[in-house]
Amino acid sequence: MILYVNGDSHSAGHDAGGPEFAYGKRIADQLTYDYVCDAVPGCSNRTIVNRTKKYLANNRPDFLIIGWSTWERDTWYWQGQAYNITASGTDTVPDELKEKYKHWVIEQDIPEVQWAHEFTAHDDIWKLHLELTAEKIPHLFFNCFHHFFYVQRQNRPRYDWGNCYIDPYDQRQTYYYWLEDQGFTPANPKFYHYGADAHLAWADFLLPKIKNILTLSK
Repeated sequence: MILYVNGDSHSAGHDAGGPEFAYGKRIADQLTYDYVCDAVPGCSNRTIVNRTKKYLANNRPDFLIIGWSTWERDTWYWQGQAYNITASGTDTVPDELKEKYKHWVIEQDIPEVQWAHEFTAHDDIWKLHLELTAEKIPHLFFNCFHHFFYVQRQNRPRYDWGNCYIDPYDQRQTYYYWLEDQGFTPANPKFYHYGADAHLAWADFLLPKIKNILTLSK
């Protein structure tokens, strides 16, 4: 039995001690599943989707969890190497990409650009959900930090995720803000990562939902 986890630094257990101290490990232990963590710090949602599909091409997990990254992140490829890009303006890129990156960061403040990123993520995640559902692979999604704010504000259609997504339209149901509401503080004040104790709490929050999905999928 296999639990497959994908996402960014939050799912990778950054500042918690690594994947073995992240929420996925506790869930795998509680389910007595083997644990596969494919999460990569700083990655974009596009690469999360691509890594997931690459894994599924040759493997079939018994449960799949994805913690989605922030909408503005992108991955650029240059001379055979991938560079994860954020709107921070501090990412390291080759000299040939520095001017492009500078302009890209500036564009991230344009509301229409922000909307486009979120709408694209919303649709891409929905498509993956439909594919997993068609393949009868039990899964649970959640947003790590950003919810689908503009989908609501711009009156875009909300999708019916059933029980497979921790309310993606509610900020307080994201990983970060749910843990904040439980009284946890980031392990490192410079970043938004929580420690191992918070990962245990998040795992215990997810477990009943996961067990329910597994029961219904039988």
